[in-house]
Amino acid sequence: MAINASFFSSKELSVGVGIDNSAVGTAATSFTYIEADSVTPPTFNDIKIERRGGSGSGIMTATTDMFHWGKGATIEGSVSGYMTDALVPLLMSNVLGTAVSSNSWTVDGTSTSNVTFEHADSSPLSNKTLTFAYNGVGSSTDDCLEVPGCVITSLTLSADPNEDGGRMKFDASWISRTRIAIGGTYDASVSTGAATYSEDYVYLGDYGYNTQVDATDVLLKSFSMTIENPVVFGGFGGSGANGTPQTYIRSVPEMIITVNPVLKYDGACDQLWE
Repeated sequence: MAINASFFSSKELSVGVGIDNSAVGTAATSFTYIEADSVTPPTFNDIKIERRGGSGSGIMTATTDMFHWGKGATIEGSVSGYMTDALVPLLMSNVLGTAVSSNSWTVDGTSTSNVTFEHADSSPLSNKTLTFAYNGVGSSTDDCLEVPGCVITSLTLSADPNEDGGRMKFDASWISRTRIAIGGTYDASVSTGAATYSEDYVYLGDYGYNTQVDATDVLLKSFSMTIENPVVFGGFGGSGANGTPQTYIRSVPEMIITVNPVLKYDGACDQLWE
């Protein structure tokens, strides 16, 4: 049998994101494609134990020597790419746990929105869980998958007017404890309209206060903001046989937002030292 000289490129792996359909943990039926520059395939943290006690004898490993259990295990992944107008409400609402209102979010020390919600909750869904879908690169659809019940635990937004045409980029990490099915589910549920990438890029200049820090006009070189909002999966709910969580608890122990602007130091910045 001859060696196959062709190969797959990571650029062929496309990824989309959508709001869970009808209830938390129910896979979305439509997705927004991500123009990604880095995609990490999901990590399945299944329980795997080799040399299961009493399962075999001798030196050679047999199939019965491996204990594999996926129920109740978490699934993790990450993706980075260009932010678009369509992705902003999806990613920001989820990581903050706060539904968008008038194209803005307000976060302060009293924010308690969506700290806890249940598996299979129905409404609203925009600030609870997402489905990340991966379209495989093979000739068949056996390597396509959807991961519902995803919560973004870290989202970094960055922009530099001298890089990537000034377009804003993002880096998101997510986690889920909802079991998934592999094979063709992505292709079957993606609408025709999602087959193209959105070019409605987000620029730092799109924002009304893009040249202000601490309410002072400055010359901004670059901007980076990281939102970290962890989640704890509590109990067994939905379908206990599948290991799905009963409760999602956000912001434990806390939500952290870090902003890192790089700007020209001049007289307008003196107040930052005070």
